[in-house]
Amino acid sequence: MILAAGEFFLFLGFLYAQGNGSFRLMCLSGLILGGSVAVATALGVLFSFVKENAAARRAAVKALGKHGLRVLRHDEGARCAYKGILMLTKGRYPEAEEKLMRALSISDNRQNQLFCVEWLIKLYEAQENEGQLMWALRKAAEIAPDNPDAQSRLGHAYYNEGKLSSAEYCFEQALRYDPNYGYSYYSLATIYTLRGEDERALETLKKLVTIQENHPLVYAELATWYAMHDDEKNAEEAYDKAILCGYKDPEELSKRMTALRMFNHAENATGNDLPRDYYRYIEKEETEETVKEDTDAGNV
Repeated sequence: MILAAGEFFLFLGFLYAQGNGSFRLMCLSGLILGGSVAVATALGVLFSFVKENAAARRAAVKALGKHGLRVLRHDEGARCAYKGILMLTKGRYPEAEEKLMRALSISDNRQNQLFCVEWLIKLYEAQENEGQLMWALRKAAEIAPDNPDAQSRLGHAYYNEGKLSSAEYCFEQALRYDPNYGYSYYSLATIYTLRGEDERALETLKKLVTIQENHPLVYAELATWYAMHDDEKNAEEAYDKAILCGYKDPEELSKRMTALRMFNHAENATGNDLPRDYYRYIEKEETEETVKEDTDAGNV
């Protein structure tokens, strides 16, 4: 665009040099007008660039907390983290990883280390880098084993990989430090159901009801459990409570319960007739190294 504008002005300049008085005046006016437009355009582009960078820098400073500016002046680790966050917002992922890793390596307290790992998690999520994301989730649980959020996220990642024993361990660790951490109860109930430990699943869901008595997902799972066991009365009651508490997809839940009821009363039905989420799960084999990593991440 800039090259084309330059060629245009050169062309006008050539015409100006070759023309007579009136034509020169017209070319001169064109040069002045074109130059004004070009300068205004360049200033607009420059202003947008400066504004965009200023916004990114403010966001990076804000991420460091209310004392971000003061910390930046005195802490090398904070400066590295700031640069890493800034590079992340600009999509410059390799540079962001380098700076955040550097900040993590020189941070001397748990809070700062966990801060760096949290941003590395955001980075790997943005890259969809599953291997490094798992490393970061384990690192967060290792740094802060008493943090139920860190344990729960790691447990969820293991669950998605099919490593139910590792997932179960993480969710139990979360409950060890926060006995009212509802998501862990919900996740453990799901694991028990997949393993065929239905009574443990029901016991866990009932315990969760006492903690989060108005959560629609709890009642949806209870409705599913009762439908799986052909308990129509309790299934309908739990279904009604799920809808009353605001379950987002009542039609989906109704279809699930109907499918389970049909399975219970169908003479030739097999497990393949169950909704996909309720197939009995075959757990993937876990290596000794994985189990050791999970144990290390959960130790205080």
